[in-house]
Amino acid sequence: MAATGNFILDKGYDASGALAKYKAVKLTGAQLVSPVAAKTDVIIGVAQFGVAASEIARGKGAAVRVAGASVMVAGGTCTVGGLAGLMPDGSVHDAVTGDRVIGIFREGTATVGGYASVMLGLPGNII
Repeated sequence: MAATGNFILDKGYDASGALAKYKAVKLTGAQLVSPVAAKTDVIIGVAQFGVAASEIARGKGAAVRVAGASVMVAGGTCTVGGLAGLMPDGSVHDAVTGDRVIGIFREGTATVGGYASVMLGLPGNII
C-alpha cells in the first residue's frame, strides 16, 4: 500500500535553498525555510513538493505540512506504530537514542528511499 498523508495545516514559505519532496525543513528566517542539516534540528514541517534552486529565483515557494499526517522519505526501517526519528538529511527512520522524534508512523516501509506516513508531533523532542 502506498503511504498517504492527511493535512490539517499546510503553510506556504519561501525557500532559502533547494528542498526535497517529503523531507523535513527548518525555519531559517521570517517565512523562510531550508533543508534539515542535523538530526537534532528543530523542524517546522515537511516539504510537500520539491523546490529547485532555479525555481526559487522565479518565485516558487514551498508548501510545508506543519500539522497532520505527511508522507515522508524513509532513511531506514519505519515500523507502523513506532516513533519517527529525524535523520540528518530530513528523512525518517525508527527512532534511536539521540534522535529528534517528530511523530509516529501510521504506515511504514523497510525500503530506504521508500515512503512512510507520519502523524506529525512537531517540533518533537530528542530522546
